Amino acid sequence: MLTPTIAELQLLLAAVPAAYNRFTPEEAAAPRPGGKWSCLQLLGHLCDSAINNLTRFIKVQYEPQPLQLAYYDQNEWMSAQQYASAPHEEVLTLWISLNQSVLRAVSRLSAEQLALLFLRNDGTTVTLQWLVEDYVDHMKHHLRQMLPDQD
Repeated sequence: MLTPTIAELQLLLAAVPAAYNRFTPEEAAAPRPGGKWSCLQLLGHLCDSAINNLTRFIKVQYEPQPLQLAYYDQNEWMSAQQYASAPHEEVLTLWISLNQSVLRAVSRLSAEQLALLFLRNDGTTVTLQWLVEDYVDHMKHHLRQMLPDQD
């Protein structure tokens, strides 16, 4: 079941806003060393991940199985969403709202629903449970980049 994953997401929703708000808007928007995405852009990327994954979590429940796991170009999304110049609070509010929606969508999934399948581009399949767990793992990876002292 997803109980530990849901609990992790709930903890992140409680902890990340306070940690992120320790950044000034200028600090959040500053590129990280090596020209890597700023913390603001990383949070924006996590919003894009939430948008795409929330759609996947819902569509797999009613579309023919296995559902093709559509990938998205993260750099194109970053450019289109213009996170580098977006207001600090707006992106944080979007991240919170999207992840509250993810929580609602995944909190009451049945064992049968968690076993629904996605077809990857390499021909392998993964379950909805795997994808939800991977979503939270991906989020934690980027949050560690943004907030390395939060572990």
